Amino acid sequence: MFAFPAPQQDIIDIQLRWHHQFQFAGYYAAVEKGFYREEGLEVRLHPGDPAHQPVQEVLSGRAQYAEGNSEVLFQRLRGEPLVALAAIFQHSPSILLVRKDSGIDSVHDLAGKKVMLMNRTEDADFLTMFVNEGIPLSQIDIIPSSYRIDDLITRKADAFNAYSSNEPFFLKQRGIPYNVIAPGNYRVDFYSDIFFTSEKELRSRPERVEKMLRATLKGWRYAMDHPDEIIDLLIRRYPVDKTRAHLEFEAAEMRKLIFPDLIEIGHMNPERWQHMADAFVKAGLVGSDDYLDGFLYSVKSNKHLPAWVVPVLAFALAVIALILAAAYYLMQLNRRLASAQHQLHAVNRALSEEIDERKTIEANLRISETRYRSLFGNMVEGFAFCRMLYRNGQPDDIQYIEVNPAFETLTGLSAVTGKKITEVVPGIKASNPEVFEIYGRVAAGGPPEKFEIFMSPLNLWFSVSAYHADTDTHCFVTVIENITERKLLQRNYEQMAQTDYLTGLSNRRYFMQQAETELARTLRYGSALALLMLDLDHFKQINDNHGHRAGDKVLQAFSTLCLSILRESDLIGRLGGEEFVIMLPETGVAEAIGVAERLRKITEEVFVLLENGQALYFTVSIGIAGLDERYAHLDALLQKADQSLYTAKSMGRNRIHTEASCIRAACR
Repeated sequence: MFAFPAPQQDIIDIQLRWHHQFQFAGYYAAVEKGFYREEGLEVRLHPGDPAHQPVQEVLSGRAQYAEGNSEVLFQRLRGEPLVALAAIFQHSPSILLVRKDSGIDSVHDLAGKKVMLMNRTEDADFLTMFVNEGIPLSQIDIIPSSYRIDDLITRKADAFNAYSSNEPFFLKQRGIPYNVIAPGNYRVDFYSDIFFTSEKELRSRPERVEKMLRATLKGWRYAMDHPDEIIDLLIRRYPVDKTRAHLEFEAAEMRKLIFPDLIEIGHMNPERWQHMADAFVKAGLVGSDDYLDGFLYSVKSNKHLPAWVVPVLAFALAVIALILAAAYYLMQLNRRLASAQHQLHAVNRALSEEIDERKTIEANLRISETRYRSLFGNMVEGFAFCRMLYRNGQPDDIQYIEVNPAFETLTGLSAVTGKKITEVVPGIKASNPEVFEIYGRVAAGGPPEKFEIFMSPLNLWFSVSAYHADTDTHCFVTVIENITERKLLQRNYEQMAQTDYLTGLSNRRYFMQQAETELARTLRYGSALALLMLDLDHFKQINDNHGHRAGDKVLQAFSTLCLSILRESDLIGRLGGEEFVIMLPETGVAEAIGVAERLRKITEEVFVLLENGQALYFTVSIGIAGLDERYAHLDALLQKADQSLYTAKSMGRNRIHTEASCIRAACR
């Protein structure tokens, strides 16, 4: 369908992966708002179905561009000429849905069960999950997906391949409890909804590829900032078979996968693509990653150099290498000449020819020194020539003999030449004693060392390589690279992998790791321990009556309340939905009851303000399990607490229950 007819222009076809829905919001925005037309492009969008899939449409030439999932990488590794332009979803929405009453809680429970999958190409993340967990595919009864969630509801399948942004809406709408098995919880984190094209398109129309990518990403940014407007557009202009509530649910869930406020839309990390390729090889889907090179698009990679540049550059590098070698040799020779200079004054005039030769050598040395200085001053890495200073035979300080400009730029230090490190970085001996140990070994003639270090006085991370300077006693060379940004990004990813995005609490996986460690410590020392399972009462009604934003506010308010009354040693996590769990170390059941009752009472008094100014109150039901010989394992403790929680809810909610006791709202 056309948004801006332009008969004089070629029509560019984009193949979508499935029927029209909010999943493809950025493309609708780019068409509707005229972003493609601003680039001089006329674009037509095609909905997908089993007979029209993205990879086949692009390879056949029926579409120049498309959006696909991990099958794009799979086909590339099989030798197909595909090029990834942008990863719209930073995390895959692919999940397996199981009924909560099926007794299936993890991927290991799927052995012998009927699991609906599409195929080995498009469900590579699920197959990789099975391989990572050591589950042979022969133990899984894999059946072709019917694309009908009713097959899960009627138990024709035990597990149904779904999108977290789509099928859960139907189950919530029908009030059917369910569990989610997500590959991301099993070390499988794939990109999804990848905007891609062919190598033929990139070779023949590189400018058009750049324009298409620019307009598409602009459309996605607009769609993420104006979801309600795009939903109106879908309902008004496209044959969408979803309700507004369903589209709003889809938009909210997609935001959790795209991270538009944290990560630039379309960002692609080569290391994550390599990880995905390695996973395909490990799962036996492809033989190798030989075809990965050239898969990721970049504007720079499209700027082809003339054929003569490479050999000329190679020749130039060889010449530079020879010059550097000559410069090094001449520097050595110059030192020997300087030490013998006083003898030259006594040489007979008969040695004048030799003196003239020395002058020629010195002139050549100055030329080489100039070239060396030019290279030294333009290095990207920080370079420092240093001397180790000793006290009582132990490394005590470091003197900077010479540094290049990049060293001062990367460290934020200035005018360090001739100074000691303790002068320019006060406090380093206390904060980073390992610096003196490592450099001391290298300066004493030890082998080169490479390490990463956080310099707390500078609040910076560095990657450091240190080498012994053969020409000077107790001297060494250090080459540094500022890696602070990479470390911060790595820390953010680690925190995201451990934290529930909405409440800031530990997610299910990270809580289980912490709880296993704490339980082992408790059993080792014979201490007391209690576990609380908590469930917000009538939470579905809150979402249905006031919307998911109100539900999110309730979850956040309750999380803040829990943190305010718990000790630093207590553990708390969100298991999913409105379910929370708290572990209380060094705490018996009687004390746990007191903590739980205090939390229950305070919860009654807390409220959140709705958009209309109305105060929304909520309550919580709590099940308590204490550690004893029968429940010496985490799974047993969780099951015991969950049973108590179920009893508390079945007896009217807003109460606490533990084995052989029940604390009700009426009895407080």
